[in-house]
Amino acid sequence: MKKLLVASLLCTASLAQAHDLWVTAPATLSPSETLKADLSYSHDFPYPDEIPADRLHIFEPLHITSPDGTRKDLVQQGKNYQYVSESQLTKGSYVLTANYRPTFWSEFADDKWAQGDLTKNPTAMACQQAQMFGKSIVVVDGGENLEAISRPIGQELEIVPLANPNSAKVGKLFPVRILFQGKPLADEIVTATADTIALMDEEATHDHREPQIFSGKTDKEGKVNIIPLVEGFWKVKVKHKTPFANQKQCHENSLSATLAMQIGTKRVDISKPHAHD
Repeated sequence: MKKLLVASLLCTASLAQAHDLWVTAPATLSPSETLKADLSYSHDFPYPDEIPADRLHIFEPLHITSPDGTRKDLVQQGKNYQYVSESQLTKGSYVLTANYRPTFWSEFADDKWAQGDLTKNPTAMACQQAQMFGKSIVVVDGGENLEAISRPIGQELEIVPLANPNSAKVGKLFPVRILFQGKPLADEIVTATADTIALMDEEATHDHREPQIFSGKTDKEGKVNIIPLVEGFWKVKVKHKTPFANQKQCHENSLSATLAMQIGTKRVDISKPHAHD
């Protein structure tokens, strides 16, 4: 009975943690342009939010990995989720990554949440240690490099594109591999949505019921084919949960990862004001 109760509480907890992390960046860039990208953290895709002051410490700076595997931090400039490259990028394929550090969250009977584990919040109903990861691919000066694009970056939970996202087309299969701790993750559900779909039902998106237009399960090698059915800015997502080692400290590890990719030319103008709860 106790195990069933904990499982029920964890299900509620997972539903309550509705924010996603993704990277908003141009799919292509000319050598004369400066890269500008957003560390997007919100429950209101595709709109990024200003990151609350009490959560800023959770996020690493946006990283950029060069075709040769060298990784650097981008420079935060403007709003606290906005980043730029220190210098112009040379021809090649680059991987942008966002990381949300392992963070304990406890849920209470009144549906309120607080940072900290059960030792800090002994009256909490449930606890999870959350981690989030985001990824996006930028190709500079037409320098497509599949080896760089499909090279794992080393995120705890990672979506690895097996083709150039810039080449993804409506109605054509787009393959990805899901890795957990560097190994293929089998039998896990992968979902996806696009800005052009999510904003068709803004009420659902604001209410943590974001419309999804793809769902598939990984095979034994961690692979799944995404089927893009519309143009737009796509967010591919996978979640993975494991029991926390010390159940007296916390109940569950909850990880999520996203891959942002742009298909076709249709986009939602995120510069326009929008209703937001």
